[in-house]
Order: sequence, then structure tokens, then C-alpha cells
Amino acid sequence: MIDFTGLLDYAFEQRLYDSSYHGLEHWHQVEFNGLLLASKTGADITVIRLFALFHDCRRMDDAYDAEHGPRAVEFIDRCVAEKRLELDDERLEKLRKACRLHTKERQTGDITIDTCFDADRLDLGRVGIYPMEEKMATDAGRKIAHKLAQQQISVFHQREWIRNFSF
Repeated sequence: MIDFTGLLDYAFEQRLYDSSYHGLEHWHQVEFNGLLLASKTGADITVIRLFALFHDCRRMDDAYDAEHGPRAVEFIDRCVAEKRLELDDERLEKLRKACRLHTKERQTGDITIDTCFDADRLDLGRVGIYPMEEKMATDAGRKIAHKLAQQQISVFHQREWIRNFSF
């Protein structure tokens, strides 16, 4: 069994930068978005929850940080080596790939990894960027992005709107 609370506490304590845009509130929203999307995509919930926790925990700043994904993978590997995280090989590889590529690839063809990508992209409103339907990796992500645009939901209200969204 994975101790998500313990891992969250550890990742937060070990973060490299105290971010207002990529910090704890964002991690929680990505988890929520991922679970919402998984209800439609059938993606692996364990990987999604771990992605939300790890994907931005090794950022150096809030600007463009091309290596934060690979640093997150190193941190995941450290957590595995320290026995803080035990995952089967398939899930571990999906988590590693999702973290490594989440800012570099639009889509992989793996529904769990693609759901992770969209869970993160659907929280772009926090930095004043509208999530774009054509940049989503899953049909469920495209549907939510389409409705956000169609209903002209302000970037400042997107989190609340998504939290009340139902398919």
C-alpha cells in the first residue's frame, strides 16, 4: 500500500523551490483533474495520483525549467531506493515517463500518461493561460477544454468550474 500522505509530506519538504504557481495547491488540483479524467479514460488512478505529487516537485523556479521533469524522475528513483515508494515495474515506468515528458510531448498514446498530461494542462488557468482543446491528449481533456472555451470561463474561475464539472 502506498502512503500518499507520507509521500506528499516528503516531496513537499524536499522541494527545491517554494512555488506559488507550481506548489501544493497545483498538485492537489492536478490530482483532482486526473481523477475526474480517469472516470472517463479508465487511466490508472495510482499513477495519476503519484504524477500529481511528483511532476513539479523538483522545479527550480516558476519560469521555464526544461529539466524539472527529469529531476522529478531522479527524485522518484530516490524515493524507490529509500523504500518510500513501492510500485510494480509497469506503473513505475508510466510514472517516470509522464513526469519526464509532461512539458515536452503532447501525447504518447498511453491513456494513463496522456491523462496525466491533461490533468496538468487543465490547470493552466492558474497562470493566466487558457487550456486549448487542440493541445489536450485525451478525448475527455478535449471535452473539458472545449466547454471551458465555449462557456468562456475566466482563467480565474476555472478551478472552481472544473471542480463542479460532470461528464
